[in-house]
Amino acid sequence: MRIFLLEDDETLGFGIKVYLVNNGYDVVIGKSLKEAKENFTYDFNLILLDINLPDGTGFDFLRIFNIESTPVIFLTVNDSEEDIVKGLNISDGYITKPFKLPILKAKIESVLRRVDGAEEKLNYRGLILDEKNYRCVLDGEDINLTLKEYEVLKLLLENRGNTLSRDKILEIIWDMDGEFVEDNTLSVTVKRLREKLKDYGYVVETVRGIGYRFVRD
Repeated sequence: MRIFLLEDDETLGFGIKVYLVNNGYDVVIGKSLKEAKENFTYDFNLILLDINLPDGTGFDFLRIFNIESTPVIFLTVNDSEEDIVKGLNISDGYITKPFKLPILKAKIESVLRRVDGAEEKLNYRGLILDEKNYRCVLDGEDINLTLKEYEVLKLLLENRGNTLSRDKILEIIWDMDGEFVEDNTLSVTVKRLREKLKDYGYVVETVRGIGYRFVRD
């Protein structure tokens, strides 16, 4: 799979490229619209796109190259509701910086599965996670989860029946190197998640002394 990464932060771009290459992807980087015009071709399977560029924006890139069928994931520090809505309306995903590389990899895999026609929703009985729109639906009703609550639930559901340690969940969902996380952060997140899931709160099981898992049955 070939990925085009348009990112003006050289350190971040290099880190993303090394990580994805080590996971089997072929990655080409551009740091500006000028470099994109020199390096971008239409045979890439996916585009990782920064919004703020030294000579324009990621939106300019989409307009210049008339991107329609190639899936796009935005990587940006712009985390306002207006920017997120705009980004989601014209892309396949939106990840705000800073982020953990395993989260980026999971998002890439999710988008590529949708492109291949694979199932884009995770579900358990009346509980449905819509990966494309970051929605949690419970017996037909939208449940308002925070991003962290959604990511924890998604991670556990993807690994249904398997116990994930607290440290592993924190490593994947929270940036332990760049974000201060109190000891009870995960516990509070799980508590609030269970409350919002109401009668389905039981699906998030505590494995005493280890971590959490999504119910086995």
